[in-house]
Formats: sequence, C-alpha cells, structure tokens
Amino acid sequence: MPDIFLSYNREDQAKARLFADAFSAEGFKVWWDTTLRAGEAYDEVTERALREAGAVVVLWSKKSAASRWVRAEATVAHRQKTLVPAMIEACERPIMFELTQTAELSHWSGDRTDAAWRAFLADVQQHLANRSSVDQGTITSQTRDEPSIQEVYKAAKSKQSLNRRTLIGGGAAGISLVGTGLIWWLNRQDQSGGLVGPAAAADNRVAVLPFKNLSGDPKQDYFADGLSAEVRAELARNAALQVAAQTSSSAFKDRAQTAKEMADKLGVAYLLEGNARKAESLVRVNAELIDGRTGFSLWAETFERPIDNVFAVQSEIAASVTTALVDRVARKAIERKSETGTRRISSGGTQNVAAFEHKLKGRALFESALGGQTDLDALAEFEAALALDPNYAAAHAWRSRTLSVLYGQSLTSMSAEKMRLDAIKAARSAVAIAPEFADGYSALGFSLFNVGLDVKAAKTVFERSVQFGRGDGDVLTGFAVFCARTGRFDEAVATIARAMTLDPLNPTVFRSAGTIELLARRYESALPFFDRALGINPKMSVAPSLRGTALMLLGRRAEARQAYEAEPNRVFALPGLAILDRQAGQMAAAQANFERLIREAGDSGLYQQAQVLAMWGDADRAVAQLERAFQVKDAGLANLFTDPLLDKLKGNAAYQRLVKVIGFE
Repeated sequence: MPDIFLSYNREDQAKARLFADAFSAEGFKVWWDTTLRAGEAYDEVTERALREAGAVVVLWSKKSAASRWVRAEATVAHRQKTLVPAMIEACERPIMFELTQTAELSHWSGDRTDAAWRAFLADVQQHLANRSSVDQGTITSQTRDEPSIQEVYKAAKSKQSLNRRTLIGGGAAGISLVGTGLIWWLNRQDQSGGLVGPAAAADNRVAVLPFKNLSGDPKQDYFADGLSAEVRAELARNAALQVAAQTSSSAFKDRAQTAKEMADKLGVAYLLEGNARKAESLVRVNAELIDGRTGFSLWAETFERPIDNVFAVQSEIAASVTTALVDRVARKAIERKSETGTRRISSGGTQNVAAFEHKLKGRALFESALGGQTDLDALAEFEAALALDPNYAAAHAWRSRTLSVLYGQSLTSMSAEKMRLDAIKAARSAVAIAPEFADGYSALGFSLFNVGLDVKAAKTVFERSVQFGRGDGDVLTGFAVFCARTGRFDEAVATIARAMTLDPLNPTVFRSAGTIELLARRYESALPFFDRALGINPKMSVAPSLRGTALMLLGRRAEARQAYEAEPNRVFALPGLAILDRQAGQMAAAQANFERLIREAGDSGLYQQAQVLAMWGDADRAVAQLERAFQVKDAGLANLFTDPLLDKLKGNAAYQRLVKVIGFE
C-alpha cells in the first residue's frame, strides 16, 4: 500500500519528479508511473494504488486540468477524502475542485526548506495520519483467520498463472461429453418438472457485481451499471450457468465486504467484478472472475476499444467468463462466437452506441422506482434510443414496461387507452425483432396480462420467456406470479424458489413469494416472505398492504391495521382499513375510508372498491364495480381469479362470467 499516489500530466513529469523525490526523502512510499502514464495504461494496478494510498497528491497545471485521467483520479481521491492538491502552474481547475483548498507551489523548484513546501508537506502528513488511524481500526477488527482484501488480492495474483495452467492442462479428455451432459441435465429437468426444474449445483452460480465507474463523472454511473447488466444478460443466456439477478448483485456495489462474504450472501460460487472508464471515443473495461470461496482470482483481462465497439467488449467478457467457468465447472469448451449484428439483434441489443446509452439511462431512471415524472423521463430515453435504432428490441421491451406502469397513472381515458395499446405494441415489436430474447417475451406477457387482460395469450408468451430465460431471476419472478394468479400454484412455488436462489437479496422476489403464498391461502407462510422483503427495503410499497391482508385473514386485526397504516400507497392501504373498520363495527369510519378511496383513486381504484364491497358482503355492488373495472381495463383484474378478498363472490354467476371472459377458465 503506497503512502502517496502522485497524479500528474505527462508533460509535467520533470516537476512531478521533484515532488516524488522530496516525498521519498521524507521516508514516504510514493506511487507514480514514470513509464506507463495513468490513462494510457490505466489498469487495475493503477486503480488499486489510487484507492489504497493514504494521500493522493494532484499536481494542477493547464495540461493536467484538461486531462480526463487526472480529473478522474482527483475525483476518486475527493470521494474517499484523500485528495491533497497543489498548483504547479497558474490555471483554472475543474469546477468541482475550485472550492478545495489548494497549495500554491508554482514557484517551487525542489527546495525542501521552502516554507510553502513545508506547509504542504504538513497537510500530506495529516492526511496520512488520519488514514492510518482508520486503517488501524479496520485491521484490529479483523481476525487472524480472515485475510484482508489486500492480502486476498495479493494471494490471488500469485496464484493466477497457476490457475490458468490448471484450466488449460487439466483433463482435456471427456470435456465435451461432461459439458454437454450438464446442459442436457438442466434441460431434462425443465422438461420433466415443468418449465423450471430444480436448481443446478452451486458450482455453476455466478454473480456479476456492478462495474465501478472510473470516468471521474458521477453522471456516468449508469454506463458502468448498464454495462455490467448487459454482461449479466449475456451470461444468463447460457443454460449451463445460473446468474444472480441484478438487484441482489447491486446490494454489494460499494464492495464493503470480502469476496467470500458477498458470495455467501448471494449464494454463488463465483463473482465477476470490474470497472469501466468511458472518455470521449474510448472505453476501457477491466474484468476479473473471483472464486467466492477463496477470494482468489481465476481470470482477469483488460479490454480497451473505441466506444463504437462497446458491444464487442460485452460479448468478449461474457464469452471469456463463460469459458473460464464452464472449463472449471463442467469441463466443456464453449464456442466463442464473434460479435455480429445478427447476434446483437438476436439477444435484443443494438449496434448504435448512442441508442445503447439512451437505453441505459432510461433503465436507470425506471428502476429508481420514483414514479411520476421519473417514469416519463425514462420513457423519453427509451424513445430516443428507438429513434436512433428502431430495431433495438431491449429498448422496445423497456418502453413497454414503462408504458404499462404509466397506464395506471393516466389522467384521461383517452391517454390511458393509447398507453395500454402502445405497451402491448412495443412488447410485440421486441419479440418480433429478437425471437429468442427472454426479456421481450416477459415484457409482452406482462402487458398482455396486466393491461390487456388476455390470460390465454399471456400464458403462451410467459412460457416462452422462461424457455429462453431460465437463468434470469426477473423473468422467473414474472412467470411465477402469473402462475399464482391463474391458479397454477405448484409451478409458481417451484419457479419462485429458483428465482430466490438466483436473486437472494431482491425484495421484489420475496414480495412475490409472499404474494404466491397469500393467493394460495397459506397466510401464515406468506408472512416471513413479506417480512424479508421489508427487511431488505423498508420503504417498499405494496408489501405492507399484502402483509396486512394476510394478518387480517388470520384474524390478527390489530397487527393488520398497523401493516395497512405503514403502506405508502394509499390505494392499497384504504381498502384494508375500510374492511377492518367494518369488522370492528365502526361503520362510520369504514364508510369514510371507502369514500376516501373513491375520491382519491377514482376509476383507477374500481378493483379495490370491489374488494371492499365483497368483504362487506355486498356481492351485487362488488360485481358491478368489477364489471366497470373490466370496461376500463383496470389492471387489478389480473388478481380476479385467486384473490382471497373476493372469495365471497365465488358462487356469483356474474363473477363467474367475468372470470371466463378474461380467460382464467
């Protein structure tokens, strides 16, 4: 670990040497690269030195202020509070550093008795003392049995060449047979046990951690995150691998835990981590595959390409990792396919870099789950992507999802109907463009079921999504909920179990697991899943109201009321409160909550109104509201067939007709 990392521009090397020599004379270990410039050869060694240094001395000059590499190093140092800048030439610093106290050393020629130099040296020493106290606290908290990250990393590097030789030389005979057998076994399990069979052995599970953004611009986080998501999707297409979904992997974005701790919590054997640096026309990606049980590196590689070849980088990383994993786990050589336009299209991708960036931005906005204007902004990004590449299947799929969500928020019936039809059309476009793209089928199934209310059409499409995406936790979760809502509870349970294995830290998966148990009338079993979801994300909507419903149906009314009151979305909270009030004999309060639901939700709450009326025992009014909901294509009707709050309507002829019209029977 260096004491000081020296960041400078190549043309200031002579001045930088004065600093390096002076620091060395004081007994400090200085990291500076006099042969390979940071930026021109910015690899993992440089990054590690930057992040481990107790002080990062940035030498500002006209050239360094204009250097994207120096600015990036300064940004990293600023974030980790190790930045100690010095001005070696009069210049305008990047705006984010204008308010940072900077030593004026433009006059300094190496005199170690110079007052300005001594003051600057004291600042550096103070930073090192602060960092040392933090590191000492970290070290003393570690046990002798558990190596530090630095020790693991060092051990990994010493073993890397041995690991590679073992992979290359170990047991070539029988590789093809065993690897083919693994893929056949996975497919055979799927055929014999429904669309989703038992989880494969733990040794084929891998998590792709969010790539770190080294561009120096926080606004570029979406690019690094999106790149890791694309690599994850590429890996998930391989039937021999189980890939943890994005939500679980993202929980470890800050890398605060050891590789073993992360792998244990994710339930995977291997971690793929990396970083991405995009600047102007160049993209550099470092990727490393780590054994989660030992922390040792199995494979590492640096990819540097013009930005318009970013798709080649994605596929090269996925192909290299797949080969390393399958060589190690299944002993089968996977054919590495070259990147072609046809292959990008078949996997839902694009060849247009600008379209790719718009899709990544849109996805980041949509997945922030802030709703309202954020969803509209996401929609604009997806539409910008499609304007550049109308054949971008992934952008069509994400546009469909966004429209489906916005559909329920529309203020007029005219705009709602347009959104509903556009959501289905966009998903159909994704499938037509990329007939083997699992996410396209998943988006189409969602839109057909939730906004199209066409159960039979959605069934076929959802089953196709799992056929192509059996290793994708999000795809499996969507299919599992569909199965539960259509009464296929055995398939729902088996599928959500697989999704939880792939994505063990995703609150949506656990909320869906609880929903499945609730719809199956296993109310007690549903509670731990809702608790787990809320434990991961306490602000999650819908989960509290679903938990409240399970408690209410168990007769635990006081706890149910607390759960409903904790629900942030009042459209889901008010029905439960109205039902509980009625059960408690508080008629005025019940009616007040019911009227509030009507007032606040309008026609978008017709299904919830029917739930309240059914539980109140007013079957005729409940069915009348359901029929009105069907006329406006209320998405709540996707719950019609297995909703326990509608159990009192099961014998109603009008209810049964509606069930058949939508296609549940």
